[in-house]
Amino acid sequence: MTLVNFFNIFQNVTKFYAFCIVLLFHVQLSYSNPYWGWADDYGPNSSSIVLSSPEECARSCTDFEEPRNCYYSFNIEFYTTVGPACNVESQRFQCILGDGFEKSLIPINRQLPGPLIKVCLNDRVIVDVRNAASGNEVTIHWHGIFQNGFQYYDGVPYVTQCPIPSSSSFRYDFVVQNSGTHFYHSHIWTHMLDGQYGGLIVRDPPSKDPHYQSYDRDDIIIFLSDWMHVLSLERYPGSYRRDPGQAPQNILINGLGNWTDPVTGQTTNSPITEYTVRSGERHRIRMINSFSTVCLAELRIEGHQLVIIAQDGANVQPRTVDKIISSSGERVDFILTANQSVDSYWIQVRGLGECNQTGVQQLAILKYDGGPNWPTRPSPTYNDTTDGVTYNPLSGQDCNTDNTENGICVNQLEAFETDDDLLKVDPDERHILPFFFYNYSQYGDRTLFVADMYRTYFTANDYSQLLSTFGNISYESPAAPLLSQRSSYQTVCKKNVQNDCTEPCTCSQIINTRLNNIVELVIYDQVPLEGLYHPFHLHGYEFRVFSMGDFGDNRNVSTADIDEVIEQHTERLQNGEYTNPPGKDTVKIPMGGYAIVRFKADNPGWWLLHCHFTWHHITGMELVIHVGDREDLPPVPPNFPVCNNWRPALHTLNDFYGFRYP
Repeated sequence: MTLVNFFNIFQNVTKFYAFCIVLLFHVQLSYSNPYWGWADDYGPNSSSIVLSSPEECARSCTDFEEPRNCYYSFNIEFYTTVGPACNVESQRFQCILGDGFEKSLIPINRQLPGPLIKVCLNDRVIVDVRNAASGNEVTIHWHGIFQNGFQYYDGVPYVTQCPIPSSSSFRYDFVVQNSGTHFYHSHIWTHMLDGQYGGLIVRDPPSKDPHYQSYDRDDIIIFLSDWMHVLSLERYPGSYRRDPGQAPQNILINGLGNWTDPVTGQTTNSPITEYTVRSGERHRIRMINSFSTVCLAELRIEGHQLVIIAQDGANVQPRTVDKIISSSGERVDFILTANQSVDSYWIQVRGLGECNQTGVQQLAILKYDGGPNWPTRPSPTYNDTTDGVTYNPLSGQDCNTDNTENGICVNQLEAFETDDDLLKVDPDERHILPFFFYNYSQYGDRTLFVADMYRTYFTANDYSQLLSTFGNISYESPAAPLLSQRSSYQTVCKKNVQNDCTEPCTCSQIINTRLNNIVELVIYDQVPLEGLYHPFHLHGYEFRVFSMGDFGDNRNVSTADIDEVIEQHTERLQNGEYTNPPGKDTVKIPMGGYAIVRFKADNPGWWLLHCHFTWHHITGMELVIHVGDREDLPPVPPNFPVCNNWRPALHTLNDFYGFRYP
C-alpha cells in the first residue's frame, strides 16, 4: 500500500467517524429540546426516523426538497392569566396576559394561542398531546386538514377517536396533503374558548403557489378569538336568572388585548398586538377566526386596502376589499401593500351579531419599520366605521348577482380551476338540510324537565331553553368511535326516523355516501333569529360554494322557497353560468338564508358536518357524512384506544364474584 493510498483511506475513515459523532450529537441535542419530550418512545424503530424541531420545520419551502417529520409536544393543563409567571419583567416566560383580567383557562403549553405549527406541503406532523387537566377530556381537531389516509387523527370524539382521558397521552400522526391557512382546536365541549387553539400553516413550494410573485413576505398571522372572563363551562347550559346567554366579554388578537370595565370605565394596561411591516413591501397576511360564540368579526386596517387571495386554504383570483367579515372557523389570506407614509396604523376588529349589543371590539397596531410605536390618530371607537367594499357581507341579497359594489360574497370569488364533474347538472345525490332550534320554553319547559329523562339544552340570551337540530334531528353522540368500533352503531338513527317523531329526534344522524359520488348539500336557516349567521364546517373536505342568499324578510323559510332556489341553481348549471366556484370548508349561512355547496366524495371516512358555534354543535346541530365502505379505509392503527359503555349482565357478575343471591 502506498503512502498516498493509506492517507486516502485514513481520511475517509476519519470523515466517517466525524459524521457519526456529529449525528450522535445531533440526536442527543434534538432530544434535549423542550418540545421533544416524548420523541424517544416513538417506537422500536425510532432510531431510523429523523425528527425535525418546530423551528427547523418553519423553514422556507422549496421545490424538490424532501418532506420532514415535524415533531411537537402539547401539554394541556389548568392555568391562569396574569399569574405569577407574569411577575418576571425581563422574561415573562409562560406568562399569559390575555386582556389583563385574571381568569382560569386550559391552554396548550402555557401559551395563548398555542404553539404555532408551520410546515411545508407533504410534511409529516407528529403531535404528542398530554392531558394534564385533571377531570377533563381532550381531543384536537386539525381544522382544514383533509386527513386522507390518516382518518383516525381528525380529532372528533366518538367519531374518529376516544377522548384522551386526564393523565393520559395520545399521538396524532399525519401527512399534510393540502396547503393553506389552517388551525387546530379542541373538539371537546367548550374548551376551544378556554385557550385550546393555535395556528397550523401549510405552505406551498413556489411552483405550486399561484400568488407567489404577488407578495414579498409571508410572516404575519392575525389570530382572532373571543374571550370570556370565566371558564366557558360556566356558560353551559348557561345561567337562567342572572346574565343568561353566552356573549363574550372581549375579543383577543393573537392572545392580547385591552379591556374596559363597563361598570367602572377603567381600562387594563395590558399590551396589544403589534405587527411590523416594511415600507413598499407586499405582505401576505393570514387571518384565522377561532371564535366559539355566535359573534362575527369585522376586520379593517386603517388606511389600507386588502387583496383577498385565499379563503379557508383555497386559492382564489385576487379581489380588493376594505373590510373582512368572518365567522367561527373561517380563514382569509390577503395581501397588504405597505404604501402609506411611514407611521403606525390602527387594526380594528369589531364583534358583530350578538356582540353588536355590547360594542365588543379589539385593537392592534400595524407599525411601519422606522415609524412611531403608536398611531398619531385617536383610537377608533366601536361606532367609528368606514364605508367601502366588504368581503363576506352579512346580507345575502346580492350574492347570486354581478353586483359587488359594496360587498363580495364568498361565492362571488373565483377559483383557479374546477373538476368538471362538479359542474354537471344533476349531482349523484342531494341532501336538503334545514337547521333550527327547538324551543322548550314555548311549551313551558314541560317537555324538558320530565321524570327520568335528561334532555340536552342551552339557555339563550332571551332566557329560552333551546335544543339545536340539523336535518330535523338533534345529534346524539355514540359511546364509541364510529370510525374504528362497530359497537358504536347502536345510537345511529333508524331509517325514516323523522316520520316517527312528534318533537326533535335525538340519535346519531349519518348520511351514507358512495365513494367518488358528487354530493350536493343545500343548507338553510329554517327559523331565523335576529343577528344569527351560522357557519357550517365540513371535516375532511373542501367543498365548492355555488350559490347562497337570503329572502330578505327574516321570515321562516319554507320547502317551497328552497325548491325555487334549487330550480334557479339548476338553470344556472344548465346555462353554464358557473365556471370556477370557489373552495371553502366553512361557510357562513345568511340569516334566514341558504348555501348550496358541492364536493366529490373521494376521501373515505366518517366526517363531521356541523355548525361551528360551539353551543350549537354540542347541543345537536351536527351530523356525520359516511363516505365509502370499510375496505376503503386504512387499517386501524395498532393499539388504538377503545372505549364504550360497560353494562354487563347481572348474572355474569354473580358468577364472577360468586354471589349466591336468588
